[in-house]
Amino acid sequence: MILVTGANGTNGRELVHQLVAAGRPVRALLRKRDKARTLPDHGVEIAVGSFEDVASLDAAMKGVQAVFLISFEHPDQLALQANVIEAARRAGVRMIARLSSSSADPGSTDPLSANHGKGDQQLAGSGLGHVLIRPQWFNQNFLTYCPGGVIRLPAAGARLPFVDVRDIAAVTIKALTEPGHHGKAYGLTGPEALSHAEVAAILSEATGKRFVYEDVSPEAYRRELLVQGASAFYVDLLISLFEHMRRRGTAAVHDDIKKVLGRPAIDFRRFAHDYAAELARQVG
Repeated sequence: MILVTGANGTNGRELVHQLVAAGRPVRALLRKRDKARTLPDHGVEIAVGSFEDVASLDAAMKGVQAVFLISFEHPDQLALQANVIEAARRAGVRMIARLSSSSADPGSTDPLSANHGKGDQQLAGSGLGHVLIRPQWFNQNFLTYCPGGVIRLPAAGARLPFVDVRDIAAVTIKALTEPGHHGKAYGLTGPEALSHAEVAAILSEATGKRFVYEDVSPEAYRRELLVQGASAFYVDLLISLFEHMRRRGTAAVHDDIKKVLGRPAIDFRRFAHDYAAELARQVG
């Protein structure tokens, strides 16, 4: 049995679907049962609970051999993650895969990178079997990033090797179900670094709709997020990450997906064609 936390999120949902398709026993941890509507109708058990509720974690862990630990941005991240780790220990869980970040670094001056690095350190120091899943930004983010066909972000000309969540899920399944992954940290990227302007051009070609990239200042983006209701804590982390991205320029491409899966990573053009209808709906 594999427990998937954050099962209605972008990565958790894809992981559950792939586990069900493979006939693997899977249990989805959700805050509310009605969140299960995005999951398969059959082949998945539902556990309702949260990282704050230790009793719900103990119930969700019963009979579980492996756990997908979702990452999250919260001032009490380490305390909440400790609840999951200790519940896994009590249940005799053999392996935990933590969804981290390609930029994870406990000593980073970027708070988001530092938080991921500290979360990774905490799990690695737990004594439990573990693997760190460190993806770049997800292709599937563009399913919601482009209202009206406009990608409006403070990324300037930075180039990122965006990664497909289908690959992230496939690597995670390997890491949780096969030997040889304990202690590994997998940097998951697509095969090519692209700017957001190049992304917009690829989306336009795949959908037949007009997509454009609009660079916005970090200050203006901060104001927009706060008006939309995002928490100041989250906004500060995100703005810091974009500022780090703008300074850094081009992020590195890794081949860990090919090493683990034995095939190349899904490229952005394939993603755009596979999801063309869904992407086009943002434009109308």
